[in-house]
Amino acid sequence: RIVDEAADTVLTPLSLLLSSIRNSFTYRCMSEFYFFNLPEDILYNILLYLEQPVYVSRVVCQQIAPLCSAAKRIVDEAESPIWDIILGGYYLDGTRPGSANAYKARTQRRSSKRLRRTTAKQDVIHATFVLRDQTEMALQEVADMAISKTPKPLSLARLKAVINNYGPILNINQRSAIGGTFLVDCCRARCVKECVILACVKELIEHYGASPNVPATEGSSYQQVNKKQHSTLPALVVAATRGMPSVVKYLIGHTSARTNEKGNCRFRLFTNPKKSICGVYTPLEFAEKMREAELENGATDGQLVSLNQCIRLLKKNRTNYR
Repeated sequence: RIVDEAADTVLTPLSLLLSSIRNSFTYRCMSEFYFFNLPEDILYNILLYLEQPVYVSRVVCQQIAPLCSAAKRIVDEAESPIWDIILGGYYLDGTRPGSANAYKARTQRRSSKRLRRTTAKQDVIHATFVLRDQTEMALQEVADMAISKTPKPLSLARLKAVINNYGPILNINQRSAIGGTFLVDCCRARCVKECVILACVKELIEHYGASPNVPATEGSSYQQVNKKQHSTLPALVVAATRGMPSVVKYLIGHTSARTNEKGNCRFRLFTNPKKSICGVYTPLEFAEKMREAELENGATDGQLVSLNQCIRLLKKNRTNYR
């Protein structure tokens, strides 16, 4: 209880300082004498409010370390107690592991006694690579289910089984070697009902923290995405263009999905799979382009009911946003 109260007290100032006054002399002085002198358990609990356990090391190294010399000393020190605590988040359930749990996490990886004992920081680096590789295998399996008719098409039960098999802790927003994400691969799954896709999307977002604003890409894996060189495919673009109103309604009504985020991709027509539309458009623009192309190829209003519902939902959201 005391730790939670301390974290709540420092949370708002820390978030503002990290984003607004990174170069402030006042913040540098405060960091030296107050924040980075907090006990490691309290410091870690505060960081958990900023990111999920498996991403805390990234926040520490990329955002906090450059702030001041005190932060850099903590990150550079391989035997710093904070690394022991961070390590626990890679192996346990991610709910504020203490020092004892972190020690158990370090002993899970068997090694010869003749080998040099690794530091907690080195173990965090090792755990990061293991997490990436485990997530990659899970991504490939979900991608295979998304394009498969038989024997194992995508379902909520199979999605949960894959995550539990390779996890249960995975980097849920990681892109695969071919650029896919869990969320986008579920949205573009073939030969499954819309209700199945909606159930999978809800599971990924509500239980595993998937972000609807992390697009899939083509020609990109772990590297930084350059929108001029890579095709980007947000989940909302897929749901809108494929005519899945229940998924669109959920993404714009219950998540932080950006309706103005453009996608750069290609979609085949339902009435004539030999033809397709492509370009760089928002979800609404893609849906309207798809409707125009379908009508030109002989689609009837009865065949475009779902697509028209998506268009109305996106237009209504745009009006409310304005």
